[in-house]
Amino acid sequence: MFLCLYNSYDKLRVHDIHIRSVARAAPVCYAAGFHLVLLDFPSPMYDLVVTSTTIGESGTFLEALKAHSKFSELVKKLPLATLVVTTSRPDSRKNVSCKTLADLSVRGEPLALVVGLGRRGLPNLLRKKAKYHWDATGKGISLETCTAIGYIAARVATMVELKKRF
Repeated sequence: MFLCLYNSYDKLRVHDIHIRSVARAAPVCYAAGFHLVLLDFPSPMYDLVVTSTTIGESGTFLEALKAHSKFSELVKKLPLATLVVTTSRPDSRKNVSCKTLADLSVRGEPLALVVGLGRRGLPNLLRKKAKYHWDATGKGISLETCTAIGYIAARVATMVELKKRF
C-alpha cells in the first residue's frame, strides 16, 4: 500500500508546509506499514526533513522508511500501482468503498492512495487518471491534510487487518 502526497503548492521552492507534512506522514506510514511517496515536491525533500524537524522523532520514521525502501520522491511520474484519489467529492462512476480497497489489497493489488497537499487539492488530470475515488469519511467531509493522512491510513490498515484475520 502506498500513501502518496501530491504537492499542489509551489513546485520549485520548499516551504515549511512541505517539511511538516512529510514529517507528519512518515510515522503514520511506518505504523500502518505503508510506503510514503512524494509526488511533485521540490526535491530532494528527504535531507531537509531529517535535518530540520522535531516532528516524527526528528525524522527518525522517515529514515526508517527509507532504510526499508518504503520512501520515494517522484516528479511527474506515478507509482506502479492502482491510483485511488482520496476526496470528499468522489466521481460517482469511480467511487469505491473502504471494504473494496481492503479486498483489493488483500488479493495483492498494490494501491496508491493519493492525498492532495494544499487548498487546491488534486488536479483534474490526476482525478481523471485514477481508477478509483474514495471518500474516506463516506459523508463528504473535507478533512485538513494531516488529519486526512492519519484517518485514511488508519481506516485502510484496520480494514485490511480485519480481512486478513477472517
